[in-house]
Amino acid sequence: MLLIGEAAKNVEKEKDKMIQSYTLLGMLGICAWEDYRRKRVLIYPVLIFAIAGLVLHLCYMDITVFNMLAGIAIGLLLLFISRITDGRIGMGDGMILIVSGIYLGFTENIRLFFHGLLFCGIWSLFLLIIRKRKRDDEIAFVPFLFLAYLEMLLFQG
Repeated sequence: MLLIGEAAKNVEKEKDKMIQSYTLLGMLGICAWEDYRRKRVLIYPVLIFAIAGLVLHLCYMDITVFNMLAGIAIGLLLLFISRITDGRIGMGDGMILIVSGIYLGFTENIRLFFHGLLFCGIWSLFLLIIRKRKRDDEIAFVPFLFLAYLEMLLFQG
């Protein structure tokens, strides 16, 4: 009888994790589309998903508050870098990483960021090789964060 109770708790915990995962995936999808089309990130969807992330955190408490704040710090650091480089890195990218830090915490947000950088770097190199873009051209980063999160969901571990 005890095993059935544990199994039910595990199923419930997985369901809670799925809700958070798909919410973050939805935000990244919406923002990736906007960043790809217009090279900007709209603040209202990001704000709505930030509030949703905080509410989900209060309901499920998957990560500690310290872990969440450390995850948010990654996005804040990117906003600071954007500010001191006069926008060479978009502020929207920092806002997205702030919100993803609410959902993922520090370690997984670092993983998301670096996988996004890896995908973006590979794509940029490809575009340079086929001479479709120049070295100074801007490229939307949020679609690569979306791809990185998809990869993280598909290949958990």
